[in-house]
Amino acid sequence: MTATLEPKGSYEGVPLYTFDDSERAPILTHQERWGVLAERHPAFRSDFGPGFWVITDAQAIQAAYHDPATFSNAAIEPAEPNPKHFFIPEMLDPPEHTAWRQLLARDFSPTTVAGMTDEIRDTARRLIAEIAPQGGGDVLNLFARQFPTRIFMRKMGLPAEDLDQFLVWVEQLLHLSVDEDPGRARRMKAFSEVSDYFDEQIALRHSNPRDDLLSRAMTWTVGGEPISDTDMHAFCVLMFVAGLDTVPIAFGYSFYHLATHPDDRRAIVNDPALISTAVEEILRVYSFSQPARLATRDVVLAGCPIKAGEMAHLPLAVVNRDPSRYENPSEVDLNRKTTNHVTFGSGPHRCLGSHLARLELNIGLEEWHKVIPEYRLADGENPMQFGTLYGPESMRLSWSPDAQADRHRNGDVRR
Repeated sequence: MTATLEPKGSYEGVPLYTFDDSERAPILTHQERWGVLAERHPAFRSDFGPGFWVITDAQAIQAAYHDPATFSNAAIEPAEPNPKHFFIPEMLDPPEHTAWRQLLARDFSPTTVAGMTDEIRDTARRLIAEIAPQGGGDVLNLFARQFPTRIFMRKMGLPAEDLDQFLVWVEQLLHLSVDEDPGRARRMKAFSEVSDYFDEQIALRHSNPRDDLLSRAMTWTVGGEPISDTDMHAFCVLMFVAGLDTVPIAFGYSFYHLATHPDDRRAIVNDPALISTAVEEILRVYSFSQPARLATRDVVLAGCPIKAGEMAHLPLAVVNRDPSRYENPSEVDLNRKTTNHVTFGSGPHRCLGSHLARLELNIGLEEWHKVIPEYRLADGENPMQFGTLYGPESMRLSWSPDAQADRHRNGDVRR
């Protein structure tokens, strides 16, 4: 895939493309392509799969996200207007979605998340201490996926000894390319195993409730009715998918950016107060989530005559890289004063876990750079990304196994 592509004709007055946004391509290709398309036109039609509309006007995208009555979350993949799987609360609309959000708010509020700081920092330090002497490796597997998964499992009350199995499931469900799993058999097998696993966990909580999120959620009511095991299962699967992929992806892009932009890396090492800005800027520039919505009625958006039942692809990267919102929008700027990006979504479905994600990213990068301040892409590493939730396939880095000792000898240690 290249950053430029040509329309094959027109459809209902807008350009027509064969547009597959999940293709494998060099890192950042997808995000850069959105900028090219947004400069050309405010919207177009894709005939990929069943066909769908693609909006490339930033204001129109924002308007759609803030209109859940017209643009429903009942389907969230552009080429899947009739999804096979249902996730709660992501695929609910108000008012039921609102009720779930209110119930979850306590566990993901800024105050509750702040109370997890020591646990998160200790988890990061222990893992980095194991990794540092290795002198390099794929940091996606060594750190980016393990760190937030350990936090997730504790919060949900899942056995620590299941970590390795969780990491296998994450790989098979979310990170296999079409070439690796052409018939999606491995993906579906993993989904079935994850489904069975959470059925077992729900059954265990019925007989032996614990002090964890899963047990608490099983006591909630929505609309005056207890939450069914079916809905609880849909909630657990969403927590698995959302909790175990987005933060690792963000770490992957963070390590890529800081490995390939040594001035930015040295800046955050010398002044850790810049890490929070670096996190926000990397989330913005490397925007990886590009959801879609299902139209509930006939509507015209950015010139597209969208009919009820059709999908509208609403790429967040277009908003995050909008030159009318940001000066030099494709650049990570550690001195940028405004980083009001929409990587965590916009409107009523904005990511509830954003506070936890931010804390994990900030603490993880802070602790990493205390111990491993200097690193680079490993020889021969040319990161690729793919998927509707863009994510790097690998991120192999190299560093000195004595990096921390070197800093002690040089008197350059900030703890």
